[in-house]
Amino acid sequence: MTLLEIITMPLPQGRFRHIGVPAFDPDELGKFYTRWFGFVVSDTGSGKSDNARVVFMTGSPDEHHQIAFANLRREGHPAMQQISFVYDSLEELKTMAVEFHKAGVPILQQKDHGNTWSVYVSDPEGNRVECYAPSPWYVQQPTWWEMDLVTESVEEVFARTEDKARSLPGFCSREEWQARISAGVKANLEAF
Repeated sequence: MTLLEIITMPLPQGRFRHIGVPAFDPDELGKFYTRWFGFVVSDTGSGKSDNARVVFMTGSPDEHHQIAFANLRREGHPAMQQISFVYDSLEELKTMAVEFHKAGVPILQQKDHGNTWSVYVSDPEGNRVECYAPSPWYVQQPTWWEMDLVTESVEEVFARTEDKARSLPGFCSREEWQARISAGVKANLEAF
């Protein structure tokens, strides 16, 4: 096989499964992600080469771990940009926002992206966690408008999003956008 044939071979499409996150206190993060996101600790232990404390967590019996926290974080070095969790509806997202507020979990931002609604909170180590629900629409990103799911009704937020989204160029239904992306992915895989 030539180098050109190797480079142009179609690649299998990978699917995201887990993330490793440097932490100051993996056990404390384990408690937070158990309480707020329904994860369970699937294993704990120490790294072989660095002796780091590792807490493995999952929310699925199909995956040993979806997050692995290891006490390898150092002052002045960010752990990550964000971890994101999707919810089925704006109603579920509102429930999360209200519960975060009542429990004193720092709410960093609440954003209406047009194609999703997002509530960003801080975990115990200051990592940004996004909780989001998809809207029925697509708008070009980045887009965002402020919202407050703690005080606004689901109906107010939904109606405002639809009104603003419909006024933007490129607006379409989520299903239309998904069909375009699916066709693009398929074409991309066939091209190689």
